[in-house]
Amino acid sequence: MPRYYRHIRQGDQLIQDPDGIELPDLDAARGEALEGIRDILADAIRRGMDAPLDDAIVIMDEAGRELAIIPFAEALPLRLRRVLASVSSPDNVP
Repeated sequence: MPRYYRHIRQGDQLIQDPDGIELPDLDAARGEALEGIRDILADAIRRGMDAPLDDAIVIMDEAGRELAIIPFAEALPLRLRRVLASVSSPDNVP
């Protein structure tokens, strides 16, 4: 089974996943990444902290090739993503 690494991109910084995880395919790696993002966001909300919506998970293979980038905001329910997009659009800036 292939090993996937789920690094966290925070601005210019990349927090490395040193262990990776063996999964059957990239779709499974994306699913695991989205679940992890939701855990991170839920923990931030429970602590009363700002949710790191500008962060992303970068999925890489064992050779260090970038396979996917998943923005944290992608893990939110579609309705909430739409609301956030509408309030962050340039048309809504005072």
